[in-house]
Amino acid sequence: MRDMKMYIFIILVGLGVAATGGLAAETETLSNITQINDDGFGTPANKYAFSIAVYKDSLYVGTLNIKRMPGMARFFSATSATRATEGAEIWRYDGDGTWTQVVKAGLGNYNNFGVRKMFAAGDCLYGVTANHDDGMEVWRTCDGDDWEIVADRGFGDSMNTSGRGLGSFKGYIYVGVENRKNGAQLWRSADGLEWEKVADKGVSDSGNFWLSDFAEFKGALYMGTLNIRGMQAYRTRDGVNLEKIFDSGLDKITNTAGMKLIVFNDRLYISTMDFLKGFDLYASEDGVNFQRVLQKGFTNKHYAYLWQMEEYNGRLYAGTYHHKATVLPTGRFALLSSADGKNWIVEDDSAFGNPWYYGVRTMAVYDGRLIIGTASAKYGCKIFMARGK
Repeated sequence: MRDMKMYIFIILVGLGVAATGGLAAETETLSNITQINDDGFGTPANKYAFSIAVYKDSLYVGTLNIKRMPGMARFFSATSATRATEGAEIWRYDGDGTWTQVVKAGLGNYNNFGVRKMFAAGDCLYGVTANHDDGMEVWRTCDGDDWEIVADRGFGDSMNTSGRGLGSFKGYIYVGVENRKNGAQLWRSADGLEWEKVADKGVSDSGNFWLSDFAEFKGALYMGTLNIRGMQAYRTRDGVNLEKIFDSGLDKITNTAGMKLIVFNDRLYISTMDFLKGFDLYASEDGVNFQRVLQKGFTNKHYAYLWQMEEYNGRLYAGTYHHKATVLPTGRFALLSSADGKNWIVEDDSAFGNPWYYGVRTMAVYDGRLIIGTASAKYGCKIFMARGK
């Protein structure tokens, strides 16, 4: 019981530390690994490369902005971030190697302290924020420069504190929402302006605090949840009716969240959060029956999440979150890869020479190169670019 209480405390109130370091020149399958931004885009407040998207031949990075390390406790515990942030930012990277800031100061509201997800749909780029004071927002740009708010105040519920899932399916934009009081919600829009609620109260369990990453697989939209009694997964074929695929953490309740969903080699992959035993990774050929392909953090039980995955150069790459201490995460993230999704190698376990950068928060493919965005609680985020060998 004591371990479970501590486990729940870690999930809700985790806090991290970080410090700067050097680079790795190459790994087994990657070369020319280079940092392409100034740390935190010039400020240590931009601690995470919170979201990444490719849109109109440019790379966009949305930040988590928390001014000082103690403010990270507010971020993790979903409490007020007032005076702890300068407001989220979005930066654009163009093919000539230049960065341009396109959003500052939370787009007019400092309480928008992070842009958690971005996704290109149709002619526009969408983003969802984290805002623990006023409720999350949905942003949109249709030219890359001018941004507008297309939904605010948590879709009318200030307890909707963060956008977690963001994607498109059957002509609609979908947003999965975090609500720690009443359970997760799912919203959609046909035009990006008018929104309708598809599901609330955690779909079928108010203990589902959020609906996480989305993936389309074999004609259905899949999504995972966070639930301290074990993660759940759902799918919808018509965009309205949700079917539960599994619950109770699939095969162990310490799998409390589905972190990343991705399709690779015609299989659906779901990675997990497990602070006690280390992350697991599951694969399914039919979207119903899942087999575990990695377990117990693979090489280190302190790899609590397999946070991000991205296909690049015929391989599936995955980055971890390292959480060693009870409250203060320490250590370095690892980058893994696999050619078949079953047999994995460790590309790097030193955070590319940066010992206090504890997570691969985002990944993307841009201009034929793999982009890796990092997470830190004390220092500014780093963006790395690498080429496949």
